[in-house]
Amino acid sequence: MTRRQASATVSDDDGSGYLISVSDLMAGLLFVFLITLVAFVINFRIATDEQRAAREDALTQKERAEAERDAARTEKARLEAVRDDLTNARQMRDQMLEDIRQRLEERGIRVEIDHDHGVLRLSENAISFESSRATLRKAEQRKLRQIGAVLMEVLPCYAAAGDGICGERTRGKLEAVFIEGHTDNVPLQGGRFDDNWDLSAQRAMYTYRLLAEWEPGLATLRNLLGQPLFSVSGYGDGRPVIDHEQPTADSLNRRIDLRFIMAPPQAGREPAPVRDLRERGVR
Repeated sequence: MTRRQASATVSDDDGSGYLISVSDLMAGLLFVFLITLVAFVINFRIATDEQRAAREDALTQKERAEAERDAARTEKARLEAVRDDLTNARQMRDQMLEDIRQRLEERGIRVEIDHDHGVLRLSENAISFESSRATLRKAEQRKLRQIGAVLMEVLPCYAAAGDGICGERTRGKLEAVFIEGHTDNVPLQGGRFDDNWDLSAQRAMYTYRLLAEWEPGLATLRNLLGQPLFSVSGYGDGRPVIDHEQPTADSLNRRIDLRFIMAPPQAGREPAPVRDLRERGVR
């Protein structure tokens, strides 16, 4: 082989090796590119999923917060409605008691009002029981009859059936009227009553029976549940107007109290603010 031929052979081998190196480099670069592309796609997918999850979570939190706000608004409206009902019931009871008191004063009968407890007190200035007696003298009976007439003028407006001239504002607002008997703290010595508790209960029943006899309409008055408005109870000497340490025949404590209980909030109907929210789809 001549020197020229040998040189050509070496040059051909070098060119072939260079081409192989470039081909390997391109293959390597392509592999790296593919790996990078796959990694990019995976990272992009992960980022997209995280963004979607974040949006969904934010939407869920927003919906939950909105639902909580709706619930809070509903509860606030309910509590405000209950508060308004309680306030209005107190004002209505005070108005009713004042109406009864004024009508009785026009008839010459003086009664006392305990506004905090809704009590119309028939003390000795109205009707007076003798010591250890559960009945009234004729003069006291005439005053009780006047009291019954006034009750029949006023109370139908507040009963469930109501009175047409009173309107809807007061209808069904009265829940109960308790006729409560009381005594002084002098212990009973024999006689027809076992003790002061028995005597006070007899006074309450006697008062109710006379009122129902003279004004039969009182016994027909009902609350929103269809129950009679009137009931009786006796407290003996346990709730005195004036408390005495020693036995004292105090005529102020020998009395009848009429306790008026107004219908509780939402009795028979849903408060208007809550009803309006419910009708708009707010729960």
